[in-house]
Amino acid sequence: MSLLSTCATPDSRSGLLRRLTEAAFLACVTNDVVRARRIAKGLEVVAPGSRECVIAYAVADLTAGDVAAALERLDPLAKANDAYGMAFQALALGLNGRLSERDTVLRSLPSGQPGLEGFLTALGQT
Repeated sequence: MSLLSTCATPDSRSGLLRRLTEAAFLACVTNDVVRARRIAKGLEVVAPGSRECVIAYAVADLTAGDVAAALERLDPLAKANDAYGMAFQALALGLNGRLSERDTVLRSLPSGQPGLEGFLTALGQT
């Protein structure tokens, strides 16, 4: 049991993990892969194996140009029908030029996931 799970409500924990994942993404926007990996490593400490941890590492992998590593990390989430994992898998497939596979993943996404609409709209425009 992590310190985070003992002192945070489920909603505050979820919000914190999401914000840390977003911070990793912002580090990637500035091409700071080292900082993004540090943030992902911190997520791994407080929430090992969590969706947020996996996605933070995958975004860092994508920024570093290692699409294969990102796809490998995202595969368990996608196989579990995790909409966020599948959306990032679609992004990685698109970046790798595997457009038909990307489209297949996008068509099979579970519907009604809050927060994904904007991401999917942007993904469709790339």
